[in-house]
Amino acid sequence: MKFNNRLLKNLHEDEDGLEAIQVVMIVALAAIILIAVMTIGQEVFTWLREKWDQLKGEDVG
Repeated sequence: MKFNNRLLKNLHEDEDGLEAIQVVMIVALAAIILIAVMTIGQEVFTWLREKWDQLKGEDVG
């Protein structure tokens, strides 16, 4: 039982470090998502621009 109490005490004292690691992981994940959105977003924007140019060139009426 002494081992478990020591383990719980160490875990409780490490909560600040755990919060800092969580913040770093969230920021890193957000950066990865932002890079992916910017990359894919540029491809989507280019595709939409091409389709818009095609529509402008055709007589739809």
